[in-house]
Amino acid sequence: MTYKYLGSAAVLVSAAILLAGCSAGTDTGSGSSTEVGGTITLWSYGEETQSNKDLVAGFEAKYPGTTVDVIEQPGDNYFALLQASVTSGKAPDAFLMFPGGYQQQFADYSLDLSKYIDRDDLEAVNAQFFAKDSNLDNPVYGVPTVSNMYYTLYNQDVLDAAGVTTFPTDWAELNDACKKITAAGFLCLGYGNTTGSGGFSAYQDFSYMSGQAVGLDGWDGLIAGTESYAQPKILDQVEQWASLHADGYTNEDVMTWRDVRTDFLAGKTAMTVTGSWDAQWALEGLGDAVHAAPAPFSDDPIDVLIRLQDSGISVSADSKNPATAAAYAEFAISEEGQNIIAAAGGVPSRTGVGSANRVNQEILANAEAEGWKQMPMYDNFIAPSVNETLNSGLNQVMAGQLSAKDALTKVDAATKALTDAERINYNLAGK
Repeated sequence: MTYKYLGSAAVLVSAAILLAGCSAGTDTGSGSSTEVGGTITLWSYGEETQSNKDLVAGFEAKYPGTTVDVIEQPGDNYFALLQASVTSGKAPDAFLMFPGGYQQQFADYSLDLSKYIDRDDLEAVNAQFFAKDSNLDNPVYGVPTVSNMYYTLYNQDVLDAAGVTTFPTDWAELNDACKKITAAGFLCLGYGNTTGSGGFSAYQDFSYMSGQAVGLDGWDGLIAGTESYAQPKILDQVEQWASLHADGYTNEDVMTWRDVRTDFLAGKTAMTVTGSWDAQWALEGLGDAVHAAPAPFSDDPIDVLIRLQDSGISVSADSKNPATAAAYAEFAISEEGQNIIAAAGGVPSRTGVGSANRVNQEILANAEAEGWKQMPMYDNFIAPSVNETLNSGLNQVMAGQLSAKDALTKVDAATKALTDAERINYNLAGK
């Protein structure tokens, strides 16, 4: 079965929040009539978001007598910690999960939510991303609560001060903009993290570099191992990306810098590659000056927006309270839950529910107006071992510690080393 991506027109509905009051119930959905109540544990990937805090509050209000105990786990080794917990019989009742290759490794430890949640609700959020073989007729091991995007956040006040009137759309424009921004005394592109663990999420950049260069057909070939990561089209893009650091357009300490957010909010940095989950703090800190755009890592004007029904919830097959855990997942994708996410600034996964965050809704409107192609987050559809090799290699490339060719050759080797079970064909191109 091929992927069915959310149509761009559907996201341009009004983001008005209509939270209808509901009385407490005892039914988790079409597949269960077990009473909802008691306490469940929920693992959060890194710091708990405001939307999740609000979801928990809404769920507990809807089902009096329930408690959701949220446990924040560090994002840098989240999956290793989760793997240890599920294999030792100490798994949380529910845990944050991403679709594709991330979820695949936990399928055997996850509850089939199709027995608890109505099919219409699963279709409304494109839950096939969490289903076996991407088919809702099969077991569904999680539900996506948000439709995240990878993009570049930028401070227009900094661009204006440097004489950059419009955000760049390709390599030539980006290099010209960075030259002006650097000459004006600002940092052009900030790379790093807020945890101090080292490194940054380079697969966000790679989604744009490779997506514009080879398209969905090329991605299918890379995932299957029939095409090389070190091919000239991709190699050229990665080398141009690495030259941003070599030319002094990024911070020197890309592997260790912890002040990316701080300096961006302070008006010292013009741009940072991140995603829709960071739009709220940026909007609160910079107001009208902050905007988002596709990362301009392309020879031709970029016409791709990386977007996916992404961050979601899975329920442990060993949960001591599966009815309540499944009810929480169901609530999160209901219209009520999705409006809570929208009000907190997130981009809901449910068709027909827009975002109240101006930055996120603005880029969605631009995608519609400009006719940008929407492509998923590449890292979700490669095996974890390949993703780790790709991300660590790109970090080293940007830091000047490894050549682009050597890094991409290592990714080819990691892909070749996969077992047949690990080599999943998601048929992203739909052919």
